[in-house]
Amino acid sequence: MVLLCVLLLWSCKTNENNYRQAYEKAMEARQNADADLDSTIYGRARRDFGMQRLVAGNDTVDVKVQHVKVTVDGGGINESLKRYSVVAGQYKQLFTAKSMRERLFEAGYPASFVVQTSEPYYYVISASYDDAADAVEALRMLESDKPVAMKAPAPYILQRAGR
Repeated sequence: MVLLCVLLLWSCKTNENNYRQAYEKAMEARQNADADLDSTIYGRARRDFGMQRLVAGNDTVDVKVQHVKVTVDGGGINESLKRYSVVAGQYKQLFTAKSMRERLFEAGYPASFVVQTSEPYYYVISASYDDAADAVEALRMLESDKPVAMKAPAPYILQRAGR
């Protein structure tokens, strides 16, 4: 009886092959979900999100181009959103974006506000400019100052699409 119990417990062990099969199944499900998503409005919004190179003076930076609008109760008004914005964070939850915006405000960035995409996805803007050189300068200052914890890919410059 003891031998049978030991044999049963030993055969229930997970092994590398089990992990590999579970991983491959999860990856296949993710790919299928991504394929389904591409045919939806969210997929269209994701495709609209493009990258460009921006040359401002002697500096060259990557710029993400996307349609965004000012979030209600996000600390800004429509006139706050200019062509080039410095993004300090990006979130799926509005509450989290507003919380980071408050931390930026308290750290000396009074012009910070939240914008959103149609998905919605929320971006915390530390400052917004019509001039690319001003935005790059603000980006470099935010990178060196680090007033709040920022997760990659932030900080970066977001260019408002269609403008």
